[in-house]
Amino acid sequence: MKSIRKENSKQLPVVQIDKSLNKYTSVVLFPEKVEKAKKDLEKYGLPDSNRPAR
Repeated sequence: MKSIRKENSKQLPVVQIDKSLNKYTSVVLFPEKVEKAKKDLEKYGLPDSNRPAR
């Protein structure tokens, strides 16, 4: 088996996702933040996509 350093010759970050987190796929973890985001979207809308990022 090759080591991660040899496999990762381009110096890309190595990320492993824990499969046990799949139980949260359909669960809203922060409902108050979701509600605030919905209200902000209704009030302000989405940003203009043609405007360059800072």
